[in-house]
Amino acid sequence: MNFFRFLTILLLSVSLSFTTLVAAHGDDPSADHEDGHSETEAAKGPQGGHLLAQDDFAIEVTIYETEVEPELRLYLYQNGKAIKATELKLEVTLQRLGEAAEVINFSPELDYWLGDTVIREPHSFEVEIKASYQGKNYQWHYDSFEGRIQMSERSIQKAGIELEKTKAGQIRTQLHLFGVVAAIPEQQVQLGAAYAGVVQQVVVNVGDKVTKGQLVATVQNPASLKSYSVYAPISGEVTAKYVSVGSKVSEQPLLEISDFSSVYIEMSAFPSDTEQLKVGDDFLVKDLHGHQSALSQISYIAPQMTGGHIARARGVIANPNGHWRPGMHVKTDVTVATIDAPLVINKAALQQWNGKTVIFIRHGDNFEIRMPQLGRADDTQVEVLSGVPLGVQYATTHSFILKADLMKSGASHDH
Repeated sequence: MNFFRFLTILLLSVSLSFTTLVAAHGDDPSADHEDGHSETEAAKGPQGGHLLAQDDFAIEVTIYETEVEPELRLYLYQNGKAIKATELKLEVTLQRLGEAAEVINFSPELDYWLGDTVIREPHSFEVEIKASYQGKNYQWHYDSFEGRIQMSERSIQKAGIELEKTKAGQIRTQLHLFGVVAAIPEQQVQLGAAYAGVVQQVVVNVGDKVTKGQLVATVQNPASLKSYSVYAPISGEVTAKYVSVGSKVSEQPLLEISDFSSVYIEMSAFPSDTEQLKVGDDFLVKDLHGHQSALSQISYIAPQMTGGHIARARGVIANPNGHWRPGMHVKTDVTVATIDAPLVINKAALQQWNGKTVIFIRHGDNFEIRMPQLGRADDTQVEVLSGVPLGVQYATTHSFILKADLMKSGASHDH
């Protein structure tokens, strides 16, 4: 019994020694080290970073971000002890998803070597390290991914995730004003009789469409018993009928004809709005149900306010199908300023992750978060100052599905 206990303890000791040896050297003893390249997952070092070892030399890679912008700090070890080496060649390459490789150079500082580049978030990249120390060359490679998930094309389509590319665009500052459709007075005619008389016939009714020169009524002069015809002076719609057959007329109108092929949009603006408005500003008019919209420009701003401290701003829109009916209430988006931006993204792409605003870029079957620094915005777009390259594909509609999948995967901010 004692013999078996002794044998068990002996085997356990050998196993622990083997594990310690592997951790110290960062690779399996049977692996081929001729090219100095190790792709095993790095262990944790004393500073909490990735510990990469080969022979008796080791490097610990850390990202330091306390009270400073994130920076790479590398700690050196020989035979398991920390060393301060000044005669060292060191280069680190970070390969981010879908971006050009980023080469970082180092110089000694205190008990570590400091990289010359701010490590922007997310801290997600392939890491390639090359070092030369005491006549020996070392090389390591490992993956340090953060905020990355995979999704097939089929899954993207099934989830309804829409994609766009980052691009240059315009940020529009807009005012949102309520308004009403109104007839243009110059396009309304009240049609009278040339001579006093008795109406013999009225051949049109309210709602009828008429064309310029069309016969609309006949009036007889009772003195001469001569009849004369009344013709429509414009094309349009009969909007009022004031007489009937047998009516005696002199100066009163017979009919009203209105041309609604174009109409006014009368907008209500408060004093803070009128300070920003100017003639020539573009505006988009929409009916309250969102069924139709039209573009136009402000052609007039009233010089006086109404009793309710409201000024009227006006524009003309085409109305060939009669959708815009006088008296209809509408909403308008008036563009009061336009700014060219080198890079904009759709606001639908923005999500919150770990307390930060992110978007998901796509490269192949991979989606990965990016943390853009945002600038000016309008209702649909936002300017990107940094953090996202130009021309990359990113998720817009239903991007929250990617966030949900990322949270389920248990992704964390770990260095």
